[in-house]
Amino acid sequence: MKSRRLKLALVAALLGVYGGLGIFPGLMRGFGVGVSVLWFRDTHSMLAASDAAREGRDPFVDNVYDVGGERHIYPDWWFALGQLGLSRSDAYWLGALIVGLFWLAALAVMPVPSWRAFGWLLVVCASPPFWLVVNRANPDLLVFALLTPVVPWLLHRERWVRLLAPGPVALGTGLKFFPLLAGAALLHPAASRRETWQRWTIIMALGLLLAWSLEDDVQRYLAAGWIGRGLFTFGAAAVALPGGGDPDSWVNVGRLAGAVLVAWGLARGSVGAADAALTPRERLYQFMGTAVLAGMFFLTVGYLYKIIFVVWLLPGLLVAAATPGVPGRPARFALGCLVALVWIEGLACALISCWPHLTDAAGQVLMRRTAGMISGLLAWGFIVPLTVGFGAQLRAYGKQSRESAAPRSAGATIAE
Repeated sequence: MKSRRLKLALVAALLGVYGGLGIFPGLMRGFGVGVSVLWFRDTHSMLAASDAAREGRDPFVDNVYDVGGERHIYPDWWFALGQLGLSRSDAYWLGALIVGLFWLAALAVMPVPSWRAFGWLLVVCASPPFWLVVNRANPDLLVFALLTPVVPWLLHRERWVRLLAPGPVALGTGLKFFPLLAGAALLHPAASRRETWQRWTIIMALGLLLAWSLEDDVQRYLAAGWIGRGLFTFGAAAVALPGGGDPDSWVNVGRLAGAVLVAWGLARGSVGAADAALTPRERLYQFMGTAVLAGMFFLTVGYLYKIIFVVWLLPGLLVAAATPGVPGRPARFALGCLVALVWIEGLACALISCWPHLTDAAGQVLMRRTAGMISGLLAWGFIVPLTVGFGAQLRAYGKQSRESAAPRSAGATIAE
C-alpha cells in the first residue's frame, strides 16, 4: 500500500514538472535544453520523411518537409507511417502518444518502495536530458516502450510467451538500429534444450529478415559518419573530442576500452554480493539496460537523452546500493555519478542564465566546456562498473545455460 501511494506521488511530481515545462518552456532554455520551433520535433521529422517518400522524393538526400532541413538517416521502415495514413499534421497527437507510452512503460518498471527510492527516481527522471527527449518526442521513447516487455516475456511461465521476446528487439532494430544491443537479453538461459533451439531458430530467421531489409539503410547510416557534439553529449570519446585529434580514432579507442572492460568482467568470474541480491527480473533488466547504454557509450558519441534507458537499471541499482559496506559501494558510486551526470551541464547553463554578468563571454564558454568535460568523466564513472558487472553476468548466464541443458518440468519458469 505504501509503495502504491509513493508511486502515485511520483506520478504527481512528474506531471507537475513536465506540466510546468510545457507552460514555461523558457525554463528548459535556461538549463541548456534547446527548445525546437515546435514540440515533438523528432516525431515530426519521421513523419516529414514519410511524407516526402510518399510523394516520390528521397528524404535520405533532402528531407524537404523537415523543420530543420535535416536528412533522414534511419531505416525506411518509418515510411510505413504514410502507408498508415499519417502525415506531419499528426505530429502532436502522435508525439504525445509516444511520450505517454514511454512513461507508462517506465512506471511499470520502477517500483517505489520507500521515500529514498522516490527521491532517486525523481531526481533522475525529472532531469534536463529527460526534458530534452520529451520535448522532442524522440523515437528512443518508443523504442524503450517496445523493448520493455522483453524481460517479463523471457521470464514468463508460458513457453509461447517466452518465444515472443525476440520480436520487440527485431522491431526496434528496424526503427533505429541500436536496439539490436538489447538482444543481449536473449542470452538469458532458456527453460530447456528444446526451447533454446526454438529461440535461436526465431532469432536467426529475424536476423536474416533484418539483414535483407536494412542493408542499404545501414550503409547510408555508416556513410553519414554522424557524431554528436556540443552540450549533453554521451559517449566514451566525448571527453577527448574537444582536445582535437581524429574523432574516429578516439571512438575506436573507446570501443577497445569497452571490450577490455567486458573481458575483465568475464575473467572476474562471478557477480558481486550486491548484484546477487537482485531478483531475476531486476538482474535481467540491468543486463539488458547495460547492454544498450554501454553499447551506445562505447560505440559512438550521441546525446545524453539516451540515458532514458537507465530506467531499466534503477530498481536494481537502488537495491544493490542499499547493501551495506563494501559490496554496495560500486552501485552507490554509479548512482552518484549518474545524478551528477544528468544535472551538471544543465546547472552550469542555469548559473550562466541567472547571472550572465558573473563572467564574460569567454568565461561562459569555459564554464560550459568544463562542465562538459566533467560530464564526460562522470559518464565513464557511471558506465565502467556496470560494464564490468555485465561481463560477470554474461559468464553467469553462460554457466546457467550449460547447467540447464536437461529439460525442465512443464510450466517451470526460467527464474527458478
